[in-house]
Amino acid sequence: MKRLLIAFLLLSFTGCAIRDAYPIAGAVAGAGGGAAIGGVPGAVIGSGVGYGAGKLGQLADANKDLVKAISEKDVAAMLEAGMGKQKGFFEEALDTIYGFIKLCLIGIILWNLVPILYTRYVHKKASANGKDKKSS
Repeated sequence: MKRLLIAFLLLSFTGCAIRDAYPIAGAVAGAGGGAAIGGVPGAVIGSGVGYGAGKLGQLADANKDLVKAISEKDVAAMLEAGMGKQKGFFEEALDTIYGFIKLCLIGIILWNLVPILYTRYVHKKASANGKDKKSS
């Protein structure tokens, strides 16, 4: 039952990709192996080694394009894989500011548009009720 709970927790709290569980799984496996060999100090050392191995696996899985380019010795692909995803501090700050401004503009539009639409709906409903009373 404990193993099933551990497996459930590993799979449910890893996010969208299974590669996010590599460091956790490596640390758990390393701690278990280290505890079997050397007790508590072995568990500590094993968990550190397992976490490191899991983190390396996670990074290698996340950067498959870069690993492929390095293995094929393709310099242009290495530069494209490494530099294409990077943004400077100023660019990230501007993206954040632009995102906030977009949200503010959407809020302002809704702030003005919703009362207009509601008033129009109420007016049409009142007009329809007034015509019904005149005809009866």
